[in-house]
Amino acid sequence: MRSRATVILVVPLFSMVLAAQVASQQQPTPAAFDEQAGSRLLLQLTEALQGHSQKQFLDVFDLDKMKDGALFNEQINSFFSQTESIRVHLNLVETSLDGDKANIAVDAEMEAEPSNGGAITRKNERLNFAVARAGDRWKFVEVQPRSFFSLQ
Repeated sequence: MRSRATVILVVPLFSMVLAAQVASQQQPTPAAFDEQAGSRLLLQLTEALQGHSQKQFLDVFDLDKMKDGALFNEQINSFFSQTESIRVHLNLVETSLDGDKANIAVDAEMEAEPSNGGAITRKNERLNFAVARAGDRWKFVEVQPRSFFSLQ
């Protein structure tokens, strides 16, 4: 009787483990990059800036694939430490695909209030982002001009 009870308990448990393994192996591949994917990245960037979250901001960049990624990281650290609040509006203008990478052009407006009480910095520029897959997500691997994310 005891061995039957063990078999009855083990079979459902084994089935659940097997189902979980099959599900994890069938994870969907990331969708192709399109305007909707670009808009989601820009929304994350906007929320990070306006929420003054350096970690969330840097999370949408793949610093390892970015030329001088460590230098950009330092620049962003300085930018966030020098600002009290940031307001930004990003308007996706153009999306283009280049193999496994994408490029997006963005009209950007930003107001950054310095933490030292100085004059508000206002910027209006066209930003160009390069985007590539990073695992199961899309991330920025370049942004130009990088000077947009500074108080100068």
